[in-house]
Amino acid sequence: MENSDPNDRKRKSDTVFLYFVLCTANVLQFEYGCCLVWTSPVIPQLQSPDPEVNPLGERITTFQISLLAGIPPLVMILAPILFGKLPDVIGRKNTMIGISSVFLLANTALSFGSHIYVYYAGRSVIGLCMGLLMIVLPIYLNEICEDHNRAKHGCLMMFFIPLGSLYGFLVGAVTTVEVFTLLSTMPLIPQLIVFCLVLPESPYYTASKGEKQTTISILERLRSNKSSEEIEEDYNHIETTLKSLSKSEKGTWKDILRSKASRKGFIIGLGSCLSTQMSGIPVIMSYMGLIFNNARTNMSGNAVSILVGSVKLFFYFVTMNIVERLGRRPLLIFSSAGCGISLGILAVYLYLNDVDSPIIDNIRWLPVVSILVYISSLSLGLGSIPTAILSEFFSDDLRSVTTSSALIIVNFCIFILTTAFPILSELWGVHYCIGIFSISCFFSFIFLFLMFPETRGKSFLEIQEILMK
Repeated sequence: MENSDPNDRKRKSDTVFLYFVLCTANVLQFEYGCCLVWTSPVIPQLQSPDPEVNPLGERITTFQISLLAGIPPLVMILAPILFGKLPDVIGRKNTMIGISSVFLLANTALSFGSHIYVYYAGRSVIGLCMGLLMIVLPIYLNEICEDHNRAKHGCLMMFFIPLGSLYGFLVGAVTTVEVFTLLSTMPLIPQLIVFCLVLPESPYYTASKGEKQTTISILERLRSNKSSEEIEEDYNHIETTLKSLSKSEKGTWKDILRSKASRKGFIIGLGSCLSTQMSGIPVIMSYMGLIFNNARTNMSGNAVSILVGSVKLFFYFVTMNIVERLGRRPLLIFSSAGCGISLGILAVYLYLNDVDSPIIDNIRWLPVVSILVYISSLSLGLGSIPTAILSEFFSDDLRSVTTSSALIIVNFCIFILTTAFPILSELWGVHYCIGIFSISCFFSFIFLFLMFPETRGKSFLEIQEILMK
């Protein structure tokens, strides 16, 4: 029987310009990845009493370590509150240009800092940029893509985070704090120039402003392999989507509770994003060097970090290429189970290490294998999919406010985790903290199995219908 799905007949390969736009915009994610792991190579240097190594001139305390890691996610909470509507007011493109500019200035100032309060201030500004970025970039990428390639390119967005993290691990391991911070910022300079001169605005944003000809011109650039009739159909699809959704949604946070689809979508989206954080990834990536320097393996903390960054990057690439074939749901379920098992094994090893068990001498390879299995499992689902598809569950009018609300809660969770970890690991031991993350992964497995729907290849309206059931 002939396939009657109109989406399948219209489906065409992605253009070179679309990939160029995606990669240019995702340089911001690259910077985000560098900032996530900045503490891993930097904190060991700040703990050194040698002023040639430590730009602060004195050893950093456990409390100061907690603040350096915890300030960005705490300040990220303010970004949705203060700037959550900015992408709807000045546009997605202008918002991202502003983020790139502030990122560049803040990192430059941080690289020349010689006092802990300069570090606090720089990390605070960076946190604001990171928070706003996680609102606007998924919206922009979803809106320049089509239904059939939305998830794939959403995972491309998440692919740039481990790419930036790997870059941070590599450069941070062999350079000073000042040089590392400067080098992590340099890619933003050409990105900012290209963004201003070449990249288009979101077609959904221009259509929502009534700019039909501008929207069609953008679609012609992004989908140059389509005929004028197909471009007109794409524009009509955008118009239909905007009109249909604007009838039932008003665009305030209270409207999340008024629609069953919005309520359910918010619970699923928030639960999925919290599952990522409660797997321990913000803590493990921030304190990788410290954790493995004390684990008595055959590798240094920096060496393990580089290996983890490489594996993470590879599996994000794998996820990007298989998510449209396998779907989001099975990958998320498999990922949460794999993370729970591998972290459980790592927790047991760290406990044995803490009590000086003689078994340790024969299994020094185990924590490295465990962390690689963990990072592989995470990259296949929990680490790459939830944030990329968060905005799929919401209408255009609600997308910014729901994403902002979810990210406020998620970032508060990250702040608690990253700030508490150094203190609790001293009081209880690292193994208890890792064990808690393992248990959380199994709870995530149950939640995702029971709640998460498959949205592969579905339009916004089709997803809304699924959530209404």
